[in-house]
Amino acid sequence: MKQLYILRHAKSSWAQPGLGDIQRPLNKRGLKQVSSLRAWIDQQGIIPDKVLCSPATRTQETYRGIKAAFDATPFETIASLYNGRMDDYLQALWVQEADKIMVIGHNPTCDELARYLTKPGSPASDKLMAHHFGTATMAVFSLDTSDWQQLGQASGSLDVMLRPKDLESN
Repeated sequence: MKQLYILRHAKSSWAQPGLGDIQRPLNKRGLKQVSSLRAWIDQQGIIPDKVLCSPATRTQETYRGIKAAFDATPFETIASLYNGRMDDYLQALWVQEADKIMVIGHNPTCDELARYLTKPGSPASDKLMAHHFGTATMAVFSLDTSDWQQLGQASGSLDVMLRPKDLESN
C-alpha cells in the first residue's frame, strides 16, 4: 500500500515586476495558507517518507512552511516538476522506493494528476470534480500497490481533498 500527497504551492505574489515566474515568492495570503496547512498536517499525523518538490521559490517556500510537521523526511528538488506535464510527475514517482510521498508542484499538472489517478467513487472524488485545484490544495491518495510503477489512470482512492477554505472553517 502506497500513499501519495499532491500539494499545489500556496498563493504567490506578482508584486515584483520583472521577477521571473520561477522566482515568485509566497504572498501574505500564501504564508497564512501554509501556516494553516502545517497545523492540519501535524494534526492528521501526516509524515511522508519523502518529499519531491519543484525548484520554484513558491514551492520551496511552501515546503519550508510545512516541514516542521515532518522535519526529518528526506527532500528532493526535481527540476521537471516546474512547468512539467503529468508524465514528468509520473516519471518522478515511478522511480521512487518510499511508501508515502508528497509532491509539491504547480497547476495545471497537480489538478490533472489528481483527476487522472482518482478512482470513480473514491470518498473525495466528487469534491475534486466539483472544484478547481486552487493554491494550497492537497489531495491525499491511498494506492493499492506495492510499486510506484503501477501508478496509472484510476489507480488511487482519493481519501481527502483539502482546500484552504476547509481550513478557514475550523
